[in-house]
Amino acid sequence: MKNVLIALMMGWAALGAYDAAHLKKTLEEKECVGCDLRGADLRNIDFSGGDLSRSDLSGADLSNSIFVMCSFDDANLSRAKALGAIFWKGSMERADLSHMQAKGANFKGTHLNRADLSHADLRETKSWKANFTEAKLFQTDFRGAELGDAKFIRNDLRTAKLKNALLWQTRFSESVMSKAQCSTAKREEAILDANVTCR
Repeated sequence: MKNVLIALMMGWAALGAYDAAHLKKTLEEKECVGCDLRGADLRNIDFSGGDLSRSDLSGADLSNSIFVMCSFDDANLSRAKALGAIFWKGSMERADLSHMQAKGANFKGTHLNRADLSHADLRETKSWKANFTEAKLFQTDFRGAELGDAKFIRNDLRTAKLKNALLWQTRFSESVMSKAQCSTAKREEAILDANVTCR
């Protein structure tokens, strides 16, 4: 019985362990496509222009790192920490960002089309001109975020938290919002097309 418990514990530990060779490649080359970087420490590093698409970065710490024009397409960043990180003009299409902690991060001009942002903490982020088309936004926290000129197309925002978010010229199209969200968005001079449903 003791051996079984030890084996199980080792298996659970392995679930959060990154591949050392993949981490070395990432740090040296600033890119690693389809790599295992689970739980890796990637803080305070400049990865500008890199490619981490299809990689597993679940639980990794990306805080205060720079990912300018970096690709995270189809990557797994669930439960990753990215406090103050810069993803300016990057691509995170179809990425799993659920439960991501990204308070104060910079997503200006970032493509987040069809990404899963369920339960993500995006408070006080700078997300001007970010594209959230068809992104999953279940209980996503945008409180205090700067979302000016961002695009929300075919989204369900009813459970998203938008209190004190800057919504000037934010574009909402073919989306479902609560009546309170619609009222706030209009007051903030957001652009809601005729296909937005306010419930």
